[in-house]
Amino acid sequence: MAGRTGYGSASTTMIVTNAPGKDLAYTNLAYCSPSDLRSFSVSGSKLAFALVGDAFVLYIPPDDFNLALLTVELEFVKKGAKEEQVDAVLLAQQIRKRFINQVMTTGQRLMLEYHGNGFILTVNQAVVEGKEKSNSIERGVISTETYIVFEAPKSSGIKIVNQREAASSNIFRQKEFNLETLGIGGLSAEFADIFRRAFASRVFPPHVTNKLGIKHVKGMLLYGPPGTGKTLMARQIGKMLNGKEPKVVNGPEVLSKFVGETEKNVRDLFADAEQDQRTRGDQSDLHVIIFDEIDAICKSRGSTRDGTGVHDSIVNQLLTKIDGVESLNNVLLIGMTNRKDLLDEALLRPGRLEVQVEISLPDENGRFQILQNSYK
Repeated sequence: MAGRTGYGSASTTMIVTNAPGKDLAYTNLAYCSPSDLRSFSVSGSKLAFALVGDAFVLYIPPDDFNLALLTVELEFVKKGAKEEQVDAVLLAQQIRKRFINQVMTTGQRLMLEYHGNGFILTVNQAVVEGKEKSNSIERGVISTETYIVFEAPKSSGIKIVNQREAASSNIFRQKEFNLETLGIGGLSAEFADIFRRAFASRVFPPHVTNKLGIKHVKGMLLYGPPGTGKTLMARQIGKMLNGKEPKVVNGPEVLSKFVGETEKNVRDLFADAEQDQRTRGDQSDLHVIIFDEIDAICKSRGSTRDGTGVHDSIVNQLLTKIDGVESLNNVLLIGMTNRKDLLDEALLRPGRLEVQVEISLPDENGRFQILQNSYK
């Protein structure tokens, strides 16, 4: 540490020098002798402060200051052509252990030794529990539950492994996806959009999303002309997720001629998810419900004049299950339709079928991929 420090009329000039041991250089702390520390002390308290330039530096962390999420960028202290694999799980454990209770702020740089190599860590994001939308300076204290995301420039020579294992609640059955092996061609952009918008939040552990106040996407709508692969995509998404076996239902199959039976059929689709959430809470598996031809049962309320009001009741029942007072957080509803314009507008609002992806006719590259799949 360098700078002029003092209290009252006394002043002390401090200069930077080598630490007594190499390990101390990786602690992100400043060290001084007990005799020098007296120059920082505030009379009658255990506090200490420094005068840097013309400004007093004294910082007392407020309550509820623990970090829920910390994003750091890695680079070597000594840049070169070497390459190194970094295990995200082990490195996160070491960071939490070494820098526990230390304040981290966006833009801060610190050093860490890992497997004999010196790394510079730059804080890119620091989010305090429950303050993910705050406009104040991003800073907070590392705790035992702080979730850490690692980034590394492609030119750094650092390859981060096990990042998904560090974050994931094992939502996916496999780590890599090959759309050709899944029998899907020409929908790479749509797939990327779906996973970015619908599953990004589910990759993080439940305690992190709870502290950040993140709400999972509970529904998505795939719409477009007939024969473009909507049903195939929905089925493959269900197979890739590491949850319960997807429930696939055609819209008209829900309808019944008996009074109240149609609404009961809708409730039954969510019964397993409700029981799972009651017994397991945040550790509940993801339950996927796939509605094909959802426009058959979810037309705009008041648009049908059959005298029974069944269609209106189905929409009301779905809205209650997806986004009601006792809404479920372990359900993903995937609806498919050729007629998006027929759907009740309430279903398309945030918190319901909020992710809407158009599955249109394939372009030239997509048609080529489809032909390749058909000859395999």
